[in-house]
Amino acid sequence: MPDPPVLRLTLRDGRPVALRPIEPADRDRLATGFDALSTASRRLRFLGSVSNLSEAHLSYLTEVDGHDHVAWGALDLTDPALPGFGVGRFIRLGKTEGLDTVAEFSLTVLDSAQGHGVGQLLLAVLAVVAPSVGVETLRGVVAQDNDRMLRWLRRLGAVAIGSAEEETLDLPLPVDPSVSDSAAAFVDTMERIRAEMRASERKG
Repeated sequence: MPDPPVLRLTLRDGRPVALRPIEPADRDRLATGFDALSTASRRLRFLGSVSNLSEAHLSYLTEVDGHDHVAWGALDLTDPALPGFGVGRFIRLGKTEGLDTVAEFSLTVLDSAQGHGVGQLLLAVLAVVAPSVGVETLRGVVAQDNDRMLRWLRRLGAVAIGSAEEETLDLPLPVDPSVSDSAAAFVDTMERIRAEMRASERKG
């Protein structure tokens, strides 16, 4: 079985970062990262009050199949022993009512790494991988007061499909770079990731 790809990129401030698929061995890394999240970041990520991750939850988050449940982590290459910068994942919604091509995504970025482009890298790698497993739309369920995320997704071309206590937005793939400067920058990030994937395949 081939080793999972490791993509070497940089954050906006020049720090080196590695993107790679999440593995079962990442349980402790995810648990430590969760403990480092602020209460506000936990609420925005899990849309409620979550004080800890159970063993069952950690298994669910790390034992992914790479098809219906895809997860990638962003690691700090200046200190790989640290938990990392964050995790992005998507989970296919189901095979009824045409939802087999729709996956709900989530992004978790440590407070200390926010504002440096980690979320963009994580969502971009999900957007690159999604079509290869038959996902055509990434759906985000976002807290109504998470203005930063809502504005960003709308600038990428995401469309609201309903709202209650949370906002639900669908981001159709591929992202259209003509929608906004943010969308163009996002597509550029996707191209950087594709280039790294090709380089990784050649090395493999």
